[in-house]
Amino acid sequence: MMQPSRQEYEQKKEWERQQRQDHFRVAAGMMEFLGVVLGVVGILVLVALLISLISWLSQNVSGTFSLIRTQLQ
Repeated sequence: MMQPSRQEYEQKKEWERQQRQDHFRVAAGMMEFLGVVLGVVGILVLVALLISLISWLSQNVSGTFSLIRTQLQ
């Protein structure tokens, strides 16, 4: 049986190292994409809450002023 040469061994190890590095790059890219998607969803939720707050505040202010106006008449 023939043993692989030192050069073949080092080439195999380098190929395996490259494969591991590629897997980590793919995983890092997927995590970055997931972070962006979650960030956008979080921003949309916060915008919806802000719109809801502004809507509630405008209704409350108009209701308060109408109540004050009826009390003064």
